[in-house]
Amino acid sequence: MKKLVVAAIAICCMGAGGEPLSTERYIAGTITQVSPSAVTITSAQKTVTGKIDPKSTRITINQQPAKLADLKLTAHASAELCLDDSWVSIDVHPEQR
Repeated sequence: MKKLVVAAIAICCMGAGGEPLSTERYIAGTITQVSPSAVTITSAQKTVTGKIDPKSTRITINQQPAKLADLKLTAHASAELCLDDSWVSIDVHPEQR
């Protein structure tokens, strides 16, 4: 019975193609690219590019509402990525020292 439960859990954690679902939705790092349709944030471990959805992406600077045009290269940001590879939120803030 234990093996059956473990197998069921393993199957539930797999995507339709047998690939594990991504659990890395959050990133904190430096904005390295900004375009009208996408933003790239780079941390020490990874680089993540997400699409900008004008209707659902929330952009803030120091937790105050902002626009895509307000994002600057080399600014420090924390962001959350949605399952469709678009940004849910991007918050630019002073780098923690």
